[in-house]
Amino acid sequence: MLKQIVLLTAISAGGTLGWYAGLPMGLMGAYLSSTLGSAIGLYVGRRIQRYMDGE
Repeated sequence: MLKQIVLLTAISAGGTLGWYAGLPMGLMGAYLSSTLGSAIGLYVGRRIQRYMDGE
């Protein structure tokens, strides 16, 4: 359960950071950068999950 919470938190944080980073470029820029931020959050969350498993 903890791993799922970590992943959800990482994706949400990445999406939020991406949204605010892209907001000066307009709504579409915010959306695209939020998508990219969510993807980066997914990658980071998976890395954290692997670290928690001890791999």
